[in-house]
Amino acid sequence: MRRLALFLLVSFVSIGAFAQYNNGNSFMRRVLFGYQQHDDGFYYPVTDILVDELDHVEAAYAYDKKAQNLYVRTAAYNCVVTLTKEYANVVKENKHIPQLKGGAVDMRVMAENKRLEDKFTRLNEERKAHLEDSIAKVRADSIEKARQDSLRKVREAQEVAAYRASHDWKCLHFAGQRLSCSLCQNSLLVEDTVACVALVDSVFYYREEQKGDLGLSFSVIHATPVDSILLKDKRFNLHSKAFKDSLAIIEGMDADMVEVFNNVAYMGYVDSLRTIAPNGYVTQWKWTPLDSTSIDVKLGYVNMNEKAVKAIDSHYQLIDSEGKVLKNIQAKIDTVIEYMQQGEVQTKFPFAITEGMEMKLTKVVVIYADGTKAAGKI
Repeated sequence: MRRLALFLLVSFVSIGAFAQYNNGNSFMRRVLFGYQQHDDGFYYPVTDILVDELDHVEAAYAYDKKAQNLYVRTAAYNCVVTLTKEYANVVKENKHIPQLKGGAVDMRVMAENKRLEDKFTRLNEERKAHLEDSIAKVRADSIEKARQDSLRKVREAQEVAAYRASHDWKCLHFAGQRLSCSLCQNSLLVEDTVACVALVDSVFYYREEQKGDLGLSFSVIHATPVDSILLKDKRFNLHSKAFKDSLAIIEGMDADMVEVFNNVAYMGYVDSLRTIAPNGYVTQWKWTPLDSTSIDVKLGYVNMNEKAVKAIDSHYQLIDSEGKVLKNIQAKIDTVIEYMQQGEVQTKFPFAITEGMEMKLTKVVVIYADGTKAAGKI
């Protein structure tokens, strides 16, 4: 019964099933001729190699019963297997395996070798063609990429040149962008344009015109790091490329230089205030009805004189809807306002303002600590 089962197994293997040969059923397993794939993807021939195990046999094509050698073929090898006596007895009874000897075995081995040689020659040619196609594609892709890069650079250069020809390097149209300042910690929301100063060490310096008193203004330079937000802004990138040289013309731009510039600009503003209002000026004033019998008046004042102010004498007129003066009003109020400081005075007048009436500030006289007086600008 055991012999029958073994016969059926070997018969099944011999007609195309994947068999396995090892020390359990054979004494020796030798690759007569075959191919192995290397790291480069090509197949290289091998001959006369002993193996510990032989599996995935596709066919047994010859048997030499005298030597108990079974000739088999795998996908990559042509092999001879020397069977144990028990397996040899079964194989020699298998009608599906040709029993050959001598030159007939050699001829069949050569035919199987040729089959493998043809197969792997074709695979190597396909591999070579594939590599050549891949290399050609990489080369073509590289050429196309270089062409596209060249075209892109040309377009960018044309865009930069057109921008440079139609814009001023000092003026960056940046509406809607918010710029922070690492020096004063303030943030500027750009309404229209930004006045450029410099672009040094990945720091963008720009100038803001700040409104002052008496219709004057003064420049303040801010510094904002060129972060991811600015780098993503096409307007900034285009402007910085088009005017790279102009933005780098100031050498050594840093926080200390900015501080010096801002201080000089502010002192120039202060000098202008002194020229216009050497004795100081009114910053704002307003009147507010308290009830039906009185009004409240507040007045802010900046002292531009080096002498301290000790009192403010303010003069008003109450006028009707036609501009007629109904009443002249005066209020002298003690207050101390040092040089370059702002103070506020407040007083209450015991009369009411009816509909159509207005109050008008007509004169302000400041009284200094030394008793001298001077007219302030209103």
